[in-house]
Amino acid sequence: MSGHLPIIYVRGYAGSEGAVEHTVNLPYYGFNLGSTQVRTGPDGDPDFFIFESPLVRLMKDHGYADIFARVDEGGDVRLLNGEEERYQAQGFPLRSLWVYRYYDRTSERVGDGNRDNIETLGENLGRLLEFVRRETGAQQVHLVAHSMGGLVCRSLIQRVLKERATERVARLFTYASPHRGIHFRRGLGFLTRVRDLLGLNDSDTFGPARMREYLDFPGDWDERRLHEIGDHFPAERVFSLIGTNHTDYNLARLAVGPGSDGLVQMDHAYVHGSSRAFVYRSHSGPMGIVNSEEGYQNLQRFLFGDTSVKIELEGMRLKDSLRDDEDLRFILVETTVLIRGEEVVMTDQREEHGSALTVGARDLEDSHETLFRTYLARAGRPSNRERYSHFQIRLRLLPHYVSERRVLRDRHYFGEHLFQDTLTVGIRDTDGGEGRLVRAGWTAMDSDLPAAGTRHPRSDDIRFELHSRHLDAGALVLRVRDESAPGK
Repeated sequence: MSGHLPIIYVRGYAGSEGAVEHTVNLPYYGFNLGSTQVRTGPDGDPDFFIFESPLVRLMKDHGYADIFARVDEGGDVRLLNGEEERYQAQGFPLRSLWVYRYYDRTSERVGDGNRDNIETLGENLGRLLEFVRRETGAQQVHLVAHSMGGLVCRSLIQRVLKERATERVARLFTYASPHRGIHFRRGLGFLTRVRDLLGLNDSDTFGPARMREYLDFPGDWDERRLHEIGDHFPAERVFSLIGTNHTDYNLARLAVGPGSDGLVQMDHAYVHGSSRAFVYRSHSGPMGIVNSEEGYQNLQRFLFGDTSVKIELEGMRLKDSLRDDEDLRFILVETTVLIRGEEVVMTDQREEHGSALTVGARDLEDSHETLFRTYLARAGRPSNRERYSHFQIRLRLLPHYVSERRVLRDRHYFGEHLFQDTLTVGIRDTDGGEGRLVRAGWTAMDSDLPAAGTRHPRSDDIRFELHSRHLDAGALVLRVRDESAPGK
């Protein structure tokens, strides 16, 4: 893992002039926004839960310093808060957080009122990236982006940097980015066409024609493949955070509908092949995806984690009586992953949120499906007295009966499952190259785990068989990888 490198924050789209001016008024371009929630405590009384924002948490938890920057029309990087004088003697810190303030030029109050297209934004981000590398001495930087900011980062990687991308960018984390564009719900497709035809305030940025241009795809590139990042950058270095709450956003939620975060459809919100997590948050606002503890926990572990664990479901075979049922066409896979010591889940895919994974009922008999990739950090352990990092996987497999393209509601009972259980896992650091100790069990309490772990060589996958009267076979497989080495 590349570790505590400089981070560049890239915000999302501001459509109207009012939205631009509001953005410019925020020093951190919105990444400073937090949220306060009321939760029910263990005694039944309401408890306040305050999330200060991902930016403040990076400063407090990891010692990052904030720096404000924009790129002028001539391509020169300009710092905005006296940072040159502040760091003149000792140089810019490696743990620096750079806010890319690209809407300053669009503002009629502090700029010239002209809106840069996304190609220019990507090119200027490249200029800022080179400035950061030169001033901090870092070989690489991390990119963190919300919404359209993820497309700006991809334009930099796919169109500007190309072969140099892997040398310059260590990791890319996107919150709710429309990697396959933004489309309106069935029956409102004409609104998408009108948006792309008029392109008011560059709103056609989210349509397939413009995406092909600034992502450097051929003009006839299949729009279903717009979420591919290409050969210049490994998808394993990308994390896509996906919102599943379509009810708590502005009026756009009415045009986009369920299966979205209120603006971006879930199946459009990730880079193909990237790690991804699903959280019950909307696209933006007080309960938005950026203002979430879930988002921050995924962010810090992806950027700074020591170990990654890919969780896969493989070799799942139904009992013959169920395999012979022609109406049992699909299985919904609900996955919830929690880290011990945190009050939030890392990912939460549920039927009621519309985010459960859908697989063919017989598709996994001779193959596998990745459910989640979690990242563990030694520094995140609630106690340093033991060297295990603990997490839980709550798994449910639900039958989905379909005939003639209609869901058979009379055969479906909400919550009916083919499998349901909780796997608790403790993974220990490697010991002298001899592999790592793992203790695990199908239990909801880690106190019920064995006191000592079983040693697993680094090359081995760790299998946990699924036991159910509805299944003949099936296993959860954990593929553990060391992320502490440079370039991982």
